[in-house]
Amino acid sequence: MPTSLRRKLFSSLAAPTGLLLAIAGAVAYGTAKGMVADAYDHNLLNLAHAIATHVHPAPDGLTLTLSSEVEAVLRSDTRDRIYFRVRDAQGRLLGGDASLPLLDDNDALSALPVPYSQLGREPAPAPVPRVPSSRPLFRDLMHEAQPIRALRLYRDLPGGGFYVTVAETLVKRDEAMDRLLIGFASAAGLLLLAASIAVEFGIPSGLAPLERLEDSLRKRSGADLSPIEPADAPDEVREVVRALNGLLERQRTASERQREFLQDAAHQLRTPLAGLQMQLELLESRPLDATARTRLRQSVARVTRLANQLLTLARAEAGGRLIAGSSEVDLAGLIDPMVEDWVDRADVRDIDLGVEREAVRVQGDPTLLQELVANLMDNALKYCSGGGQVSLHCARAGDEVCIEVSDDGPGIPHEVRALVFERFYRHAGSSASGSGLGLSIAREIVRGHGGRIEIGDGPHGRGTCVRVRLPLNRATKA
Repeated sequence: MPTSLRRKLFSSLAAPTGLLLAIAGAVAYGTAKGMVADAYDHNLLNLAHAIATHVHPAPDGLTLTLSSEVEAVLRSDTRDRIYFRVRDAQGRLLGGDASLPLLDDNDALSALPVPYSQLGREPAPAPVPRVPSSRPLFRDLMHEAQPIRALRLYRDLPGGGFYVTVAETLVKRDEAMDRLLIGFASAAGLLLLAASIAVEFGIPSGLAPLERLEDSLRKRSGADLSPIEPADAPDEVREVVRALNGLLERQRTASERQREFLQDAAHQLRTPLAGLQMQLELLESRPLDATARTRLRQSVARVTRLANQLLTLARAEAGGRLIAGSSEVDLAGLIDPMVEDWVDRADVRDIDLGVEREAVRVQGDPTLLQELVANLMDNALKYCSGGGQVSLHCARAGDEVCIEVSDDGPGIPHEVRALVFERFYRHAGSSASGSGLGLSIAREIVRGHGGRIEIGDGPHGRGTCVRVRLPLNRATKA
């Protein structure tokens, strides 16, 4: 169903604008609420200090010299009810509201430990009393079925210490916050209205340059990937132009990477090919060693085939084709010829090798599928520690074939598991040699066969497990 571009732009702008307004309003509301609470709490603290000035030492302890007129002034408030209580450190009420809740029981600094002793044991020495905290203690409490904000203040005189508790209801605070909330809501509404007006009249004029952009792109050749000049475009269209420039830049980068891949692959494979050729020349001095000569020639042929496959893979990617032809492939028949070589490599490093495969058949290219398994096993045997374990499991799982290659080596960190599929990428903590092409080739082969590949943890949470899933009856695109 076609949708108006204007409506799409409006809906795209409305959601983030509303979210930002909500976040900004919440931050502003929280800040204002804290400032209002601090202001009223400061008034309570001033009131507590004023009451404390009327406590004086007396022959029998402390006394509160607060006249009824002064008390009436302290309690005077047009909106809230004011409560206070003064008591000494022994809990004796000196004046005020006796029913006001105690704050001292919730103050860990003013709580005294209770001595404890078991029968048959000497009583523990009496703990040294801790001096109650002199810092103001604020609490939100309930008193006479109303929420109140209470403050407890401890002061010390020659006649002993005393507590001043002051509290008030929350009418003024609630009214102040209601006014602030109305102000914030009004400001947010005005901002939304202004944004709506700007979008309504700004989008049509901003969309006009799209026609000129369309004409410019239509006149370009397919090889022209140069960026579009965004300087003369309005801000709204300029973002579209920048997005197109980004797309052109990515396309140009992809083309360059294809060319670089051909060059780098040839360079990376030249050294192992030269080394194998040198071994073959050295073997000519021992012409009777037929087994070694045969294995060396097989290795040369395998590496040469891999080089050809890399070049074919690069050309296929550049042309949008990965597999030139496909047929029904027996995976067990592909795996079995490679097992002997894996066993020899595992024996050299005392690696426990396990291979389990079922006789399953998939639709695909046999050469590339063999390279897929060979690359995965090559990585596992290369990076597994000496004396470790490497296993290959190939079996049917529903309408797919699951190929798992796991080892108990150092593993691949989670943060770089997506990067190891990039060409020539090698993890900084890797000690084994290699070109960094194995997993990249494996990923392209799996994609070409309509499957998926992922990296997980190895057995018992150690090492690496590479899991490949291929469809059983997928006709590979030619």
